[in-house]
Amino acid sequence: MERLDAAQARDHLEMIDRILSQSQPRLCSGGEYFVVWGIAGALITLIGHLAGAGLAAAGVLWCIPAVLVASVIFSVVRGRQKRQAVTRSSLVQREFFNVLVVTLGLAVIVDIAVFRIFPGIAGAAIWSVAEAIVLLYIGLHGNRRAQIGGSLIVVSLIVANFAAENAAAYVLAAGMLIGFAGFGLAELIAHD
Repeated sequence: MERLDAAQARDHLEMIDRILSQSQPRLCSGGEYFVVWGIAGALITLIGHLAGAGLAAAGVLWCIPAVLVASVIFSVVRGRQKRQAVTRSSLVQREFFNVLVVTLGLAVIVDIAVFRIFPGIAGAAIWSVAEAIVLLYIGLHGNRRAQIGGSLIVVSLIVANFAAENAAAYVLAAGMLIGFAGFGLAELIAHD
C-alpha cells in the first residue's frame, strides 16, 4: 500500500466529510408507514374480535385480507417512490427498513400461517410485539418518540393481559393506534 502525503490525506478526509454530510446521521423513519400499519393492526384486531365475539357478522373477516393487501400495496408503492432517497441514506436508515420489513412480514406470516398456535387475541399480541420491536429498535438509535411509542405498546400488552377477556382486543388496538400510528404521525409533523 502506498503512503499518502498530507495533501492526499486532506483530500480523502474532505471526500469522507462530503459523504457523511450527505448521509442522514439520525434514523428517519418514514412516518407514513407507521400510520398505515398502526391503523391496519388496530383494524385487524378489532375486526377479529368483533367477529369472534359475535358482535359482527362472520363475513366481516374478509375485510382483514383487504386491509393487509391495501397496506402492503401502499408500502410497496411508497417504497418504490422512496427508493432513490433510501439508496442515499445511512446504513442505519437502511437497517431500519430491513428490521421493519422482516418484523412486520414475520407478523403477517404468523397471523396467516400459524393461527392454530396463536389463535384469536394472541395473533393481535404478535402484531403488538412486532410493532414494539420496530419502535424500540429505532429508539435505540436516539429517537425519543420511538422509545415512547414502543413503551406504550408494551404497556398495552401488559394491560391487555390483565384486562377482561372482552376488553383485551380494545386495549391492544389502542396501543397500536397510540404507540405505532401515533409515532408515525409525530414523525410526519416533527421538524427535527
